[in-house]
Amino acid sequence: MLIRLAKYSGYCFGVRRAIQLAMDAAQSVKPVYSLGELIHNPQVVKELHARGILVADHATDLHGATVVIRSHGISKEMLNSLQEQGSTIIDATCPYVKRTHELICKANEDGYPVLILGDPHHPEVSGLHSYGNTNTIVYEPGSPLPQISSSKLCVISQTTQKLENLQQLVSKLLPNVTELKVYNTICLATSQRQSASECLARESDLMIVIGGRNSSNTKMLASMCSKYCDTIHIETEAELVPEQILGSQRIGLAAGASTPESRIISVYNKLLKINGDAMPVQSLASIPLFKEESC
Repeated sequence: MLIRLAKYSGYCFGVRRAIQLAMDAAQSVKPVYSLGELIHNPQVVKELHARGILVADHATDLHGATVVIRSHGISKEMLNSLQEQGSTIIDATCPYVKRTHELICKANEDGYPVLILGDPHHPEVSGLHSYGNTNTIVYEPGSPLPQISSSKLCVISQTTQKLENLQQLVSKLLPNVTELKVYNTICLATSQRQSASECLARESDLMIVIGGRNSSNTKMLASMCSKYCDTIHIETEAELVPEQILGSQRIGLAAGASTPESRIISVYNKLLKINGDAMPVQSLASIPLFKEESC
């Protein structure tokens, strides 16, 4: 059995930064709250809870508390509420997400209606929408194109979207407007991870994508890989059973941006055990990395 890991798998810069900021805060102040889950990985959220980093669902619950703003960002209204309550705010919003907030504000100031490409139910997109005005709408990939009444338009994307979705949207919009301003706000880490995972999927009999089932970028990876080979989306190694990998000689591993290295290692070691190999690895560097020129 050949098991290979896709390049760029695991924590991205924004997630690693958010966790570090929360951990630093928890060392001096307890408890520390995140408004919504800090990252979309149930196992990591549980570990953070054990270290005194709790999840609050509403800004109104946090009078005078120490609050870490999650990597996805929060709405402008939530931020104002925290400030009015006198909460101590630690802003762990991913810098790439924060940039999209600024771009939306600038586009509205310049008189451009804004179309946000993304999942309307995702917290990042809810936050983006709040920085717009009445001429800011959310477009979900695959849904009917909204009516555009203006001759000019600005398009901004959720940072974890697929580049193909942005390209398709722009192509559909072009005949309907005379001036189209497009910001490719899909973060580099997302693009790299998607490209590397697709490359590996093309060369595999089975792909195992590791990460939270509530993680947008992990679900996207699983969806993309499934176009090329059988694909399984799991959160932990406990979900793997021998029957799932029967007949697969080339197995690829990929992990979302909120998946810790330790989870990738555990999944790899479980595969080794199923394959009858008694020598588990201790580090990510010990897992064979799939390399291809085009990636």
